[in-house]
Amino acid sequence: MHASEKSRHRFTAVMFSTLCALAITISLGGASASDAPNANEAIDDPIAGHIDNGDIQLELQTLTEEDGLTAPNWGTYAPGLPGFLFVVDQVGPLWAIDTQNGNKHQVLDTGPLLVPLIPEGDERGFLGVAFHPDYESNGLLYTMTSEPIPGTASTPDQQPNHLATLRKWTMPTPLADPLVRPQLTAASSEVLLTIEEPQFNHNGGALFFGTSPDDSNLLYITTGDGGCADDQNAQTGLAGEGPCISHEGPGNAQRTDNLLGKILRMDPLVSADPEIYAYGFRNPFRASSDRTDLGGTGEIWTADVGQNHIEEVDARIQQGGNYGWRVKEGTFQFNPNGTELEGFASDGFVFANTPGQPADLIDPVAQYDHDEGVASIGGFVYRGDELPELYGTYVFGDYSDGFNSGNGRVMYVVEDDRADPEDRTPNVFNLVNGHINLFVLGIGEDMAGELYILANKSGGAEMSEGVVMKLVRECTGDADCRK
Repeated sequence: MHASEKSRHRFTAVMFSTLCALAITISLGGASASDAPNANEAIDDPIAGHIDNGDIQLELQTLTEEDGLTAPNWGTYAPGLPGFLFVVDQVGPLWAIDTQNGNKHQVLDTGPLLVPLIPEGDERGFLGVAFHPDYESNGLLYTMTSEPIPGTASTPDQQPNHLATLRKWTMPTPLADPLVRPQLTAASSEVLLTIEEPQFNHNGGALFFGTSPDDSNLLYITTGDGGCADDQNAQTGLAGEGPCISHEGPGNAQRTDNLLGKILRMDPLVSADPEIYAYGFRNPFRASSDRTDLGGTGEIWTADVGQNHIEEVDARIQQGGNYGWRVKEGTFQFNPNGTELEGFASDGFVFANTPGQPADLIDPVAQYDHDEGVASIGGFVYRGDELPELYGTYVFGDYSDGFNSGNGRVMYVVEDDRADPEDRTPNVFNLVNGHINLFVLGIGEDMAGELYILANKSGGAEMSEGVVMKLVRECTGDADCRK
């Protein structure tokens, strides 16, 4: 079964993340959204002020690009291997990249395990990797991949759509030079967990280990609300699904009897049964722990991709915390206003801005609206040595200000900013002057705590146009530079 041409046109325009769209039926303290005060008074421009350049201004120096690199979306380090960044490529490879000269090598390829990807704008694929804290001795790493449901075609409009699959891999001689080691095959892996995904989008997929003493052996996993739009049944879907399924009741994100729309936690050496650590997320695509080995707090930060209006950053994630979706989008309440699409967005809208209300929901520490971007890309609290002015600051990105041209951003959070939102977007500043003329897909952190921006020129999983750039104060020599 294939999507219609009209559906394919919608799907193509969405690019990489669907990330912008749609609607919802939900409860607000026992009353439906349509019954809530001012529920019919849409706010067309929730945050009128724009994002300004911050006092800290940095540059991006290209480390490596193209030459097989397609859609890099996450970067991390392997304990015991300083000087290398391991980069997830959505189409399948895990790259080891020398952080001094940019030389790279595939250490494994998940491509044969994946559902067939649509080049123009798929959210499935190879989405996450984490190395066990004892990798030096046990050689263990973990991946998150979008794999077929046996016996199905795995096209974007299929429902249910695919299996989010957590795999364990064992690397022989883990401290061998990653630029020359033989590539691992799927036979080197073991499936630990699968989660049935109802639609192709909103997949989360971040993997990372905790960094505080009480969770340093615990693996965190982020999951989206299952896809389609507004976390509700019967919504029209961007890939031609209709009606969308598997979002019963208050929606997956608000339900605690499934694993969608959550941050999960597990000890992968003890059990493959994760606990729900926090919930109420739409699509926490990237998340991280603030590195205690470099002076951080061990607290978890994530960016949660918004619906029609608001992108958000959630800080110091609380165990058992409810982060609002689908009751709220950012600090604003959300009205689904039906189940139809209007162009590339739903007919839903935000209405009342109610920080702190309902009282059992946790609001973001920073947010911005879709005048500024379309999909927040979670990053890291900077704990490196090379940029002391940035130390302790959360750095994140946005995919682009639209789906047809690469205008991604790199930003940072200042929590005590008190700007009037009519004049300027509070708490969020550009770290690199304005847009960078690429689609931002992810952020990476090396063993030393230095950060890298992962991007490409197409916005999707097509062509060898990936770019890995290091965040620097000033580019050196004649290096390719964005500033």
